[in-house]
Amino acid sequence: MNLKHLTTFITVARCGSFSKAASQLHTVQSAVSRHINALEEELGIALLERTTRHVELTPAGEVFLQHLQDINARLEQARQDAIRIAKGQQGTLRIGYLSSACAHFLPETLRLFKQQYPAIDIAIYEMTAAQQMHAFEEKLLDIGFSRPMDAGQKLFLEHQHLIDDSIYAVVNNTHRLASSPYVTLAKLAEYPLTLFARHEAPSLFDTIISAMHQDKLQPVVHDEPTSMQALLTQIAASDHVALVPGCIQNLQTSLCTFVPVRPQLSVPLQMHWLPVPSATTQTWVDWWFQNQPRWQHIM
Repeated sequence: MNLKHLTTFITVARCGSFSKAASQLHTVQSAVSRHINALEEELGIALLERTTRHVELTPAGEVFLQHLQDINARLEQARQDAIRIAKGQQGTLRIGYLSSACAHFLPETLRLFKQQYPAIDIAIYEMTAAQQMHAFEEKLLDIGFSRPMDAGQKLFLEHQHLIDDSIYAVVNNTHRLASSPYVTLAKLAEYPLTLFARHEAPSLFDTIISAMHQDKLQPVVHDEPTSMQALLTQIAASDHVALVPGCIQNLQTSLCTFVPVRPQLSVPLQMHWLPVPSATTQTWVDWWFQNQPRWQHIM
């Protein structure tokens, strides 16, 4: 069906007059008549009853008009949705995060974002740095909160430094180091060491090992769990020591004691995104930087 003919029919039905419809459509009455005649001929039915005074819809015309109005409403909704999606005001935003590092700020951050952009659906995924890296490579992630990526891979990711997370030694509550005000790397090197698996968080692992090598220490890495909660459980049940970011205290830490390390070590938390972001990703990034003072306060 010719869209112009359908528009003409809707206008005539609304105005109840060919002449008024012609005026609204900025055309002549004869053109309006041709459009209506062509539409009725195509359908094989009469849509309008014409008199010298006014035009009325036939029963078939009333049903046809209702369907056209519904279609027009859906077309308008489609137009608005397409515009919002193109502007990054509607769609889906996929966020990967380290639960322990983000627990204190991410829920509030997401709540505030949704207040401003209610049409953007947010999907969140708890992921290690390595899992986020793989998801970015497969274009399955829009935003990632994690430790720095491997130097060779970081080239294709944009990133924003958020905070530096101090590294702590963690021991069970009865360990001889549990009552120490602080502990040195040299002292920690005397014990079997548990570190979070390097393939899941290479920057954290390398920061710790590099610091020990600089002090000419040869640590014995006894275990490399792939879950921080598993690491804490392991430490609580043994005399081993572990080195972890301080944010791990946000997890279940029963029977564990966190001891500051001197000299202080830290590992960054960063926000990552692809260099050619989706529209919704760009909306998030712009919104994030506009509200940066607020995040600095929360973190």
